[in-house]
Amino acid sequence: MRETDKSGVPHEMLERLQAMSRGRRIILAVVVVWAIQAIPKWATAILADGETSAAIMQFFIRPLA
Repeated sequence: MRETDKSGVPHEMLERLQAMSRGRRIILAVVVVWAIQAIPKWATAILADGETSAAIMQFFIRPLA
């Protein structure tokens, strides 16, 4: 079992995070916040109804023929 701190985060992850430069930590935080906001919106849009789902899929997945 991995050693963790009080919050339950593994020590290895904390060490890797602390070893990152400040700029990389800021970029990581922005990407995580964006993902937390974007993933539910995209999931809702794709699963909303068949017509919306088809339109979104056609935009990203082009038929070969």
